[in-house]
Amino acid sequence: MNINKLNNQFWKYYLPLFLVFSFSILAFQYNREKKYKADLLNTKLDDSNAMIFKYLENVDGSLNKLDSIIDESPYSGFRVTIVDLNGKVVYDNEVKDVSTMENHINRLEIQEAKKKGEGSNIRTSATTNHKYYYHANRFGSCYVRTSVPYDLDYNTLLSPDNLFLYFWIILTFIILSVLFYLSNRATIKLHREQIEHDTNIRRQLTQQIAHELKTPLSSIIGYMETLQNNPEIAEDRKKFFIDRSHSQAVRLNELLQDILILNQLNEAPASIKKEPVLINKIINNVIDDVSIMLKEKNIKVNVSLGDDIWIKANNLLIYSIFRNLLDNSIQYGGEKINVEISVTGENNKEYYFSYSDNGAGVNESSIPFLFDRFYRVDDGRSRKTGGTGLGLAIVKNAVEFHDGKISAHSFKNGGLEFKFSLHK
Repeated sequence: MNINKLNNQFWKYYLPLFLVFSFSILAFQYNREKKYKADLLNTKLDDSNAMIFKYLENVDGSLNKLDSIIDESPYSGFRVTIVDLNGKVVYDNEVKDVSTMENHINRLEIQEAKKKGEGSNIRTSATTNHKYYYHANRFGSCYVRTSVPYDLDYNTLLSPDNLFLYFWIILTFIILSVLFYLSNRATIKLHREQIEHDTNIRRQLTQQIAHELKTPLSSIIGYMETLQNNPEIAEDRKKFFIDRSHSQAVRLNELLQDILILNQLNEAPASIKKEPVLINKIINNVIDDVSIMLKEKNIKVNVSLGDDIWIKANNLLIYSIFRNLLDNSIQYGGEKINVEISVTGENNKEYYFSYSDNGAGVNESSIPFLFDRFYRVDDGRSRKTGGTGLGLAIVKNAVEFHDGKISAHSFKNGGLEFKFSLHK
């Protein structure tokens, strides 16, 4: 796994997700406790309203002694207003002449009491210009509304307890610290594992390259030593050894070129330039370049691309994709076979290609390893057939460089198909 990608996922996705969850819990608890405090005050004011209405019932609606009862209230600045069912104020302990007060039927707490039996509101009084917490109850013949000044004391009373807030902030900080610590440990561990893995891969690759280079070099050295130690050798034998040395030197050069291409794809992809290329033209160039070999093995190539296909790509790498696939068919497919190259579809982002032949094919068990470097299938795919063992690895890397994917499939009756995509 890519270490930087893991870190980015943690900071980009998991951390914000945790913070959203944490603040959601905090907001839920804050509102829940705030509602609880408001309900607690409403309950007390409910009791006061009920007590006042009970007094009015007992004295047949007389308001004479109501002021003295209100004075005994434990609440500071306690205000009581009696409103009839039409909204007319009939009593207010802080206003002597209630006839000057406007109709209260549209007051929010009265409207809620009308609908639900009780209602609350916080606002500045139009009569006294003081801010109040109002609570009204509807009884049979009137509304009883009590209010207390919404000053520092009652503001504090209705505010949630900050203990949970502090607890949750500290808990969030602790959890974040633990997550950060565990993330760093996991990153360091994965980094070490990746270094080990990369080291093993490089060591294995170095051994494979050394082994692949050793074969042609040993052959060239052997042929040259034979010529050097036998100056009187016959001309036909001398020509044989020179031709064989040249053949191995060509193979050695191809191997080095393939290694350089793979290294550039893996180590410095940013240095590879892209430009508009015409796929149709590249395929025609590949077929022309191998036409002699195709003729020798009586191989027919059918191309079905339709219209001109332009993509932004690296010309050399696109050439290497189709060249290596065709070389693979020539070297291992056998004689008198057919090769099909076609476009199977497209969307807004990419083209889909199919390359297939009806040649010898490979065993199903070999399919997962076809794109591995230096992998060779037994029975007909040994070094005797030529090739570097890197052709299909280059194909896979070149496809992926162009943001595509590739897969291989074998046919029951022989032959092999490669399906791949290339980003437009």
